[in-house]
Amino acid sequence: MNAATLKAHALPALLAGVGRQPLSHRAILDELGHGGDPATALKILSLTGQALRFERPLPPPGFSIEAGITDIQDRRPILPDPMRRPLLRLLSGKRPSDDLALALAWAFNRCKIRPHPFDLPRLDAFVRAHAELLGRTAQHWAEQQKDTAAQPRGYFDADQIDETTWKNAPPARRARYIAEQRKQDPAAARTLVESVWTQESADARVRLLAAFESGLNSGDQLFLEGLLKDRAPRVRSLAQRFLARLSGRSGEHPALMACLERIRRSTAGLLKKRPVLALELPATLKEHEARGWIRETFAEVSCEELASALELTETEMIDAAEKDANLLLALAWMATQDGRLDLLEQLTAGPLADAWEQLSQCGVPDLAMMPFDQRQRWAAILIGPYGVKPPASYPAWSWLHRSLEGPAPEVLIDSVLRSPRWLGQLLDDNKFTAEWMELLAALCRSSHRARLRALIAPLDPPLTLTALTLLDILDSMEKAGHDERTTTAP
Repeated sequence: MNAATLKAHALPALLAGVGRQPLSHRAILDELGHGGDPATALKILSLTGQALRFERPLPPPGFSIEAGITDIQDRRPILPDPMRRPLLRLLSGKRPSDDLALALAWAFNRCKIRPHPFDLPRLDAFVRAHAELLGRTAQHWAEQQKDTAAQPRGYFDADQIDETTWKNAPPARRARYIAEQRKQDPAAARTLVESVWTQESADARVRLLAAFESGLNSGDQLFLEGLLKDRAPRVRSLAQRFLARLSGRSGEHPALMACLERIRRSTAGLLKKRPVLALELPATLKEHEARGWIRETFAEVSCEELASALELTETEMIDAAEKDANLLLALAWMATQDGRLDLLEQLTAGPLADAWEQLSQCGVPDLAMMPFDQRQRWAAILIGPYGVKPPASYPAWSWLHRSLEGPAPEVLIDSVLRSPRWLGQLLDDNKFTAEWMELLAALCRSSHRARLRALIAPLDPPLTLTALTLLDILDSMEKAGHDERTTTAP
């Protein structure tokens, strides 16, 4: 049987139906020699179908290949399959709490895991908000979902940042990279910043310039002087601060002068005079605005600069401010921003034992330049004075989570586990919600998760369901990340 004959005479009837187009099979019947068989028409149609099965389709005239997709090599392992559905339930249903979404995004980045590509559409809002933490595939997918046409670009992976890839990193990671390079070769790091300076946004320029504090030297002076005409006020102010530090002339530091104008100095004591400092807030400032004003006023001044201007040591400055809660808070904020944990410890061990709650009202500090171990010690200093009675304020706990961008020191969850009355009091007051449970799970380190599960298991399922699911996902991520590192280790 000739396939061409079947295609020419029988295929139209097979596609349209013999009712619409009767089968013209005289030529076929002659070839088959079965003209008297009443089932001949059905045999012809069957043979036609069989012939089509073995006929190769014609190739398309061309292929449409998505621009840039072939350049993406995402080597992160995919989230284990058993956790895919729980992750989708947490993130694609009702709007998840911000702390839950942040905990998962930071865990993806910390464990070097990525979501399954098939799940990206259902995780749309989560992926768009945190794409830079989820791996190259997620970054590319989020870029493609933008209203504007996506342009081919490189995608960032924190594990591979170097002189050629650092430009693709998010602002905080770029600033940290420059700070690290400044410790090794300040001039080379300055050259890298100068090469991208004019293309950066104001916030990015502030971050990059702040990184110059590592290894600040006279070779930076020409670059800093050029920034005195920068269009961003914060850049100009930070450049003036660094220039004043290089020259040793505090009068050229406008932020420092603004602080000194608000600090009143007196003396106390009969036999041995000692200095006393007090912070005078603006008369028009409302009570709820005081914390924000303190943060903004002291943000660009270091403890060392303020103490030098007051002609005191840093320890003497803290002792002189012990009676003024607002000035103590300002010093705690400055010590946090400077990474002066010795001074923060002095404050929390003495006049500012509630620094955790006080600082939480000032906004989330920028700790991008602070290494992980130092962040954990910073948090432990704030937590220490509370013992087994941590704050019952959800905003204070959320603030700590966002500042750390990950789990808290073990001592925090340990204090909760050793104090069931704390949890019971919140439940009795109807203050404990599912979001509270999620936050506890997010802050809990792997070593304490089994005990936390046992603590919250007897509670009502609506309170604990999402928190227990989050604990399972975090455990699975950390195991998958550990297994991958063990497998790829040399």
